Amino acid sequence: MQRVTNQMINNTMIYNLNKHQQEMDKMQDMLATGKNVQFPRDNPVAATNQMLYKTALVEIEQYIKNIDESKSKLSEVDSALQSVIRIFQRLRVLAVQGAHGIYTSFERKEAAATEINQMLEELVNIANIKGATGKPIFGGYQTGTENIPDPFVPIYQTLTAGNQGNAMIGVQYRGNIGKILREVANSEYLDVNVPGNWAFWATNQVLSANKDVSQYRALATQSFKIDGVSIQVAAGDTIDMVIDKINNAGLSVKASIGARNNLVLETTVPHAIWLEDEGSGTFLRDAGMINPDFPNPPNNIDPTVSVSGMSIFDMVIQLRDDLVRGDQELVGGRDLGLIDMALDNVLRHIAAVGAKENRIEELAKRSEYAKSNILDILAKSEGIDFPETIMNFRWLESVHNYALAVGARSIKPTLMDFLR
Repeated sequence: MQRVTNQMINNTMIYNLNKHQQEMDKMQDMLATGKNVQFPRDNPVAATNQMLYKTALVEIEQYIKNIDESKSKLSEVDSALQSVIRIFQRLRVLAVQGAHGIYTSFERKEAAATEINQMLEELVNIANIKGATGKPIFGGYQTGTENIPDPFVPIYQTLTAGNQGNAMIGVQYRGNIGKILREVANSEYLDVNVPGNWAFWATNQVLSANKDVSQYRALATQSFKIDGVSIQVAAGDTIDMVIDKINNAGLSVKASIGARNNLVLETTVPHAIWLEDEGSGTFLRDAGMINPDFPNPPNNIDPTVSVSGMSIFDMVIQLRDDLVRGDQELVGGRDLGLIDMALDNVLRHIAAVGAKENRIEELAKRSEYAKSNILDILAKSEGIDFPETIMNFRWLESVHNYALAVGARSIKPTLMDFLR
């Protein structure tokens, strides 16, 4: 027979009471926090899942923030390009009027030149417009600094024709071709800007080098970039092999050999070609395309290269000069055609921005649905059933009280109790 002492009874009662107290404390914590897992040890599997759900929720919330920022940036680009369209529409009216001989008198020529100069200034202001972050929206990601505050820099000269005074004769692009990317979903990136050498270009550009490359053969493995796309040249490659690599690189640029055995690059979509040798590569310099003294873009085309193609600024300046000279044939033919080409290019960019905005709207809906779904799963995983938990707590409280009452009766009186 096992001997049962008062000490054993006391220890057993205290153990049970402590166990009840721990379970009641756990229930109380669950009711206070509304969560069924306070520590990973409570339920390792549930705790792991909840951490995964919370990580996914943080990612989706960041995607939603990126989507909102993308909407804002795309809206800024769209608004600026719409302003360019309105200016072009007015320029077209002036060109049509000039083609019909309205601006024949000196006073009317002067008035037309003055108006076009004002529109030129406004076009440059639009091209240099800054977004909500203070960075130019058409300058890639290099401009907006103290050294390069604006991507487009106008060049002025005093013009006596049309009594114009200090008028714009050209505009240089000093930004870069960097695309501002935002991650709008898992591994989905969206560029939310349009580099200025694409947005403000009117015609296709043709670069024709003034160097015979028929005997060219690469002496070492090297690489160069066209419009930001790297093209690898292996040691021993001939000019034909390099041209083939350019034409198969998926670029909006096609390469060919000219009549003088020279390298010719021509765009298939209006923009200014961006050229640079990478590292120790020298192909573009060897082909006579970029200036060896100033090899880094922008404005690094070799002076001997024949360049054709116009920015929208060049096109407007040409229209102004033709109107001032009273050349109705050029205004009604060439200049009107260039205005229409520039309009088509700007409209192409507006359409691309609109397509991105539509995609953003769908991504926003998808992200909000995913967020709602994960919140629902997380609530079911970590949340408690309050009525059931309160009922369990009350049950534990009753058991604890019963245990206290039973313990009070089961503990035997001691000798001192009898002596009293």
